Amino acid sequence: MDIHQLVTFKHVIESGSFTKAAAALFLTQPAVSHQIRSLEEELGQRLLDRDRRPFRLTYAGEVFYEYVKRVLNLVEESKAALNDMKTGERGRVTVGAIGTTAVYVLPDFLYEFRMARPNVQVVLLTVGGEEIKDMVMTNEVDLGIVGSHIATPELETIPLFEDQILPLVHPEHPCAVSGRVALADLAQEPFIQFGGWKSWKNYVLSMFEEIGATPQELFQVDSIEAVKRLVERGLGFTIVPAVAAKEEITAGTLVPVYLTDIPPHSRKILLIYRKDKYLTAAIRVFIEAMVSKLGSVQSAGVGKDSDE
Repeated sequence: MDIHQLVTFKHVIESGSFTKAAAALFLTQPAVSHQIRSLEEELGQRLLDRDRRPFRLTYAGEVFYEYVKRVLNLVEESKAALNDMKTGERGRVTVGAIGTTAVYVLPDFLYEFRMARPNVQVVLLTVGGEEIKDMVMTNEVDLGIVGSHIATPELETIPLFEDQILPLVHPEHPCAVSGRVALADLAQEPFIQFGGWKSWKNYVLSMFEEIGATPQELFQVDSIEAVKRLVERGLGFTIVPAVAAKEEITAGTLVPVYLTDIPPHSRKILLIYRKDKYLTAAIRVFIEAMVSKLGSVQSAGVGKDSDE
């Protein structure tokens, strides 16, 4: 039994004529009769009662016809699905992203992408930058979003945006009005460190090392949200990516300050994937949409890159 026999059987039933079915399929009438007989022999059942004019379906033929319609409908659906995959209307994209980008940047983008491409499944994993690199290299994820350039020849990198790294204080802090302070002075105050990712912690500590200072850690918290709430209560200061505190800065519950004794720091947010990876249409569409959308998420300042 093959798909051509099923198509022929369906045409015969729906046209009510071997001759009409043959004409529609560009076959001879004997060829159509042969296909129907072959089906009956393979199934061990008569599908058509040819003793009547016009012919009628036997009970076995009625049952078989219902399944044939379902099978052929599924074939058409599969063709449509594959065609959608060619155009990027359907498919699957797996993405590994650093925490702050996954939490504070991607939700709006993913919502808009889902509205535009509802049949493209996006799987998002939130992990650290080095782990993301490894997952991209081993094809555990299609794409990675990291917080620094990873100098690996096998990886393609696409800049998305640049995020400024800023100290944050509560509105009643002495330097909140001027918005400027020396890191050496801040280092004398309680420091609330985001310790969710080792590489991020090391990066922030390297800022203090530039001036030969050691921060007085009061809290080390694995949640940036918790870090921000502690700073809002006046329990200390912190250093975080500006994109993670955009709402609080706008609302005035946290105040960014600019350091006078070290250059401005920022990190580049990059999209990465294997250079030798086959990019499906869905992945290509996802990349194009992300570059277009996130390219507008800019934060002033230049300096050392970091990885989260």
